[in-house]
Amino acid sequence: MRDREYSAFMLLNAPGFGAKSIHYIYANLKRLGLNINELFEQSLTQLSNYFPEIGKGKFSRADLSSLQSLDSNSLYTSYQKLKDENVHIIGLDDERYPRSVIERLGENAPPVLFCKGYLPLLNSDSISIVGSRDVSDFAILLTKRIANRLADSGYNVTSGFAKGVDTSAHIGALESNGTTTMVLSYGFNHLSIKKDIKEFNWERNTLFISQFMPYEKFSGQNAMIRNKLVCALAKAVIVISSGPERDSSGKMSGTFDAGLTALKYQIPLFVLNPSLLTPTPKGNIDLINIGGISLSNGNELVEYLSKLSNTLIEAPKATIQIVAEPQPVYQSEKDDIKDKVLNVFNGRALSINEIIEQTHLNWTVQKLSAYLKKLDEIEVVKKGRSNFYKRKSSQIQTRLFA
Repeated sequence: MRDREYSAFMLLNAPGFGAKSIHYIYANLKRLGLNINELFEQSLTQLSNYFPEIGKGKFSRADLSSLQSLDSNSLYTSYQKLKDENVHIIGLDDERYPRSVIERLGENAPPVLFCKGYLPLLNSDSISIVGSRDVSDFAILLTKRIANRLADSGYNVTSGFAKGVDTSAHIGALESNGTTTMVLSYGFNHLSIKKDIKEFNWERNTLFISQFMPYEKFSGQNAMIRNKLVCALAKAVIVISSGPERDSSGKMSGTFDAGLTALKYQIPLFVLNPSLLTPTPKGNIDLINIGGISLSNGNELVEYLSKLSNTLIEAPKATIQIVAEPQPVYQSEKDDIKDKVLNVFNGRALSINEIIEQTHLNWTVQKLSAYLKKLDEIEVVKKGRSNFYKRKSSQIQTRLFA
């Protein structure tokens, strides 16, 4: 007997049927009180009456007769292979399909999600972490600490399973015995579990998701499409490090595009304070300027997420206010200046001019120099005749996203 997952798989493989036409099929089935299994039990005349727009206009490529001429034997073999690998096929009418994805992406939501792992994570409280593939060791450290903090607070950590920031986010969640969702930019036939992931209890604490057919390989375009799903699954998005919107060759930054997606769909967007990283990521600066919330330490993150949770409970449609008008975290200008100064240090000794440039303080060299010497967290390092300033290593460990 055909089950719901197999029917969803059949519809996805019908020639000419794309995301929008499949959305139309599901919408009409719901209106008619039919389910996806019953779709394949209808005559061509009934199908034409139920779905009059198919074959016309924006659905001109779809042909209802193809639903009755599918190679069921071949399809079932492919389907059974996925099931043997414990891959679930979740269509738009499946109660397990994440509601946030349908609400945000509408008819652009993937018509089917291929999933493997702990399925309840599809509708869990998730925070997405995104960032560049090639980042510094310090950025990797911060990513893991943020993921640690999120996991400890009960959030599921979602990312794109790419090298760099994505993999570090997944590992950070697993290090804290938390859960993580890995959104793929290719089909399940090409999935290989990373060695770093295998070291943890990943089979119980993870969920793999792909919106692509099992045979599809990685491509830059697929990665961009994947990023929209990464955002749509989350209650908030955190950008660790982003290049500019477009590089010198005109290529779009996937991380920056993910930030734009979060803002477009009114998903709270947190952006790591660019002064924490060297070199300073220009994309972070630009995303903050257009609505992202600058994030400097773990206390900020916890406070904002607490506000987010309260806002979701009290006024579900008002979450954009957190992005547009974030409340100040610090209670005094003095504390604000201290944190701004301390957060520019990433383990490297800085000159007084570098500190002024990165903190954007309108202070003289003499004033800042005197201020730094009063801070217990800072030590003076001599380089020739010049004074450089460095954050004590023990302070870095406890302050940044501890």
